[in-house]
Amino acid sequence: MNHSPPVLAALVCLFANVALAGETTVSLMNAGMSADCADYAANVSASEGNFGSTSPVVNGYTCYGAFQFCSAKNSRTGGTFSQYYKGTPEQFLDDPQAQVAAWMDYQKDEWAKAQRNGLTSAVGQRVCYKGECATLTQSSILKACQFGCGSDGKLANFVKAGFDCNAAGTKDGAGTSVCKYLISGTGYNVACITNNNDGYDC
Repeated sequence: MNHSPPVLAALVCLFANVALAGETTVSLMNAGMSADCADYAANVSASEGNFGSTSPVVNGYTCYGAFQFCSAKNSRTGGTFSQYYKGTPEQFLDDPQAQVAAWMDYQKDEWAKAQRNGLTSAVGQRVCYKGECATLTQSSILKACQFGCGSDGKLANFVKAGFDCNAAGTKDGAGTSVCKYLISGTGYNVACITNNNDGYDC
């Protein structure tokens, strides 16, 4: 989903606790995920859901699948869900290959958007949030794009605020900070999306 400056600081790779949700690298590869991106995709899925997941309705939105593609407000469809998939939620939940294909398209689009909006300037920044710290990589930006990479989104607000995790507008409706995703997404090979391996691969 953009061009990044080289990362200058040393990276400490973070290893997540055992996830309660999410697909494994093997299940994702079985659904057509590139082996290069499977570890990163499993990391994102662990924060989102599994192939059969439907979220509770939050602020009128419902999200589906391993990567939680969301509906338009007060609808079962629309939003990113209908932008990247042309079927029903039930069909989507029953089709892991469609979920993987939709997510790869989404990631490439978001990376391009992040580049256009200057959000990749966060690569190389040292960020700390709730006792955890990381030097941000391309995969950090991509994972944070789960919040959207528009010019007025959570990640954009973080960048505009000088990489401040406590800045206004950096949390979603459920109170989750973009910094949680930035830090937990650090250090994965995402060259299959960015066409440029920044040299960090945990």
